[in-house]
Amino acid sequence: MIKSKIYKNKKELISDLVGAKDVVLDVGFWGQGIGINDQNWVHNLLLNRAENVYGLDLDFDLERLVNKSNYQKASAENFDFETKFDIIFCGDVIEHLSNPGLFLESAGRNLKKSGRLIITTPNCFNLYNLAEKLSKDEPTVNKDHTCYFNRKTLEQLLKKNGWTAEKIAYLYSLEVDYKESLKKKFLNMLYYLLSKFTHKYATILVVVAKKAVLDK
Repeated sequence: MIKSKIYKNKKELISDLVGAKDVVLDVGFWGQGIGINDQNWVHNLLLNRAENVYGLDLDFDLERLVNKSNYQKASAENFDFETKFDIIFCGDVIEHLSNPGLFLESAGRNLKKSGRLIITTPNCFNLYNLAEKLSKDEPTVNKDHTCYFNRKTLEQLLKKNGWTAEKIAYLYSLEVDYKESLKKKFLNMLYYLLSKFTHKYATILVVVAKKAVLDK
């Protein structure tokens, strides 16, 4: 099996995939299990990296944000901005949607022709899910999630909606702290060791996609 890149965290991912001249839309930017003043909040990472950053979410506190005109309260399944983006960053959002095809349609309308869509989503076959499946009917899942993805299903979703996956990578950790049991600590050690040799059990899947070019 070809070893795909595993990013240590989202800071490393953004540093690699987002350029200093890029205009970026951050879809579902609010919250994400971390305070907005934290330097590791993904939206802050984008603000510190890209030339200009916009945000989209169903709800947020506009008064706490700079450049207020860059933000829009709307569904990820139906949005439009006057600006066209170099990058649309969809971090751990697509698994929450009722209709991800509508999101891909909206993303396509709002990207520049050469623009890229960056999606991160839980890898359904990560080590923790597989371990829980041994002792439970189903692994623990966020109550707001509507679907699971792995590399093949996400690539197929993109293909059916007129996109091409250009890069597949993985993310080692979301860097969100939770109280851990002894079992979880053991799995953490096993996960660390496995990540040195394979991406198969990585926590988060990363896909970089572009709109497919239609044959004339």
